[in-house]
Amino acid sequence: MFNLKKKLIYKLAALVLLSFISSPLSAEEDKNFKQVEATGRSVVIDGNIEVSRKRALEDALYLAALKGGADVNGFSAINSSTIINDQSVITATNRVIDFKILNERQDKEFLSIKISAIVGGKKSSKNCTTKPINITFFKGSFINDSSIPSKLSRKTPKWYNAFFDIISELPNVVSINHRHESLEKILKSNINPSFDYSALVNGLPLIQSGNYSMVTEFKLSENDKDNSFSSYILKISLKIFKGENFKLLTTKTYDLPIRYKMKSNFQFIRNISTLDIDNVDKKVNEHLMDIANSFLKEFNCRPLEGKLKVTKDGLSVDLGSKQGLKHKQMGLIKGINIKNSMLSNSSVIVHTSKIFENHSILLPLNDNIKISTLNNLIVEFTE
Repeated sequence: MFNLKKKLIYKLAALVLLSFISSPLSAEEDKNFKQVEATGRSVVIDGNIEVSRKRALEDALYLAALKGGADVNGFSAINSSTIINDQSVITATNRVIDFKILNERQDKEFLSIKISAIVGGKKSSKNCTTKPINITFFKGSFINDSSIPSKLSRKTPKWYNAFFDIISELPNVVSINHRHESLEKILKSNINPSFDYSALVNGLPLIQSGNYSMVTEFKLSENDKDNSFSSYILKISLKIFKGENFKLLTTKTYDLPIRYKMKSNFQFIRNISTLDIDNVDKKVNEHLMDIANSFLKEFNCRPLEGKLKVTKDGLSVDLGSKQGLKHKQMGLIKGINIKNSMLSNSSVIVHTSKIFENHSILLPLNDNIKISTLNNLIVEFTE
């Protein structure tokens, strides 16, 4: 009985140790892709090289996935103080995204294949790291309902202007001020700038593919739902566009209720209940700061995405150092059918080989991928 307990303790310790070894890898792979090497082996049966090659490659792919992280489970069946069945199950927590064969070797009745593979988990494409955000401000608007008290009405344009200063001062935000220009007019000028006088004289704002544009609207209106207070709502709407084609990426709306003073027939009660304008100003500025931080977090967590184009220089993407792309950074391309692939998914891994300010040249991990098949596809980069 003592020996049985001892065996169980050793087994439990081994499982805990193995789980500690594998779990950091698994946790890390939830955030990043990882490049690993693995060698698979098989026995050559009846001289059938193709079957043996497939088995060796499957073995290499499985070992590569295990190197990315593993879950360890086990059980023991005990009868009359004796272990009669002792099982351990090891399951890969990551999958192989892409791979290439480094070498193949046959030694008598054994065949081995060495591969270089990219492994990653479900969250591998999610980036939440600080990156450059290039954003151009275009003309927005601020509107006050006629029922708004004059003290609040005079504050609205100040809050409107303060918001741009707050965004511009965020870390890693590069802002360009075109707040005197209407985005709607610029869109019309982009159709045919040669017939637009303003475009001919002043030129059009240069927006790169990986950059953003923003149009902001501030509206202060009465809150009819509050019966006991003269209450107002400051509604802030942000329209975010991406790239030189000004594709609408998202529209965000933030509401801030302002309970200004009590509704009463007595002037004295209305006066003493009126919220101090400095307190309103402080509350609004705190709200603007929260919006700015939310804006920054969302864009830092948004993965870098670019459109691929085959050029004379190779496979190009419309992202560069100004958008935060780094040397040898990996990207995932989905939606391509790879013939004779051992993988069930249709994904290709590329990495940056040359980086310029606003574009980069990429190379696929797998040398057998035809670059022409990647034209006009979208690549999503990971950290």
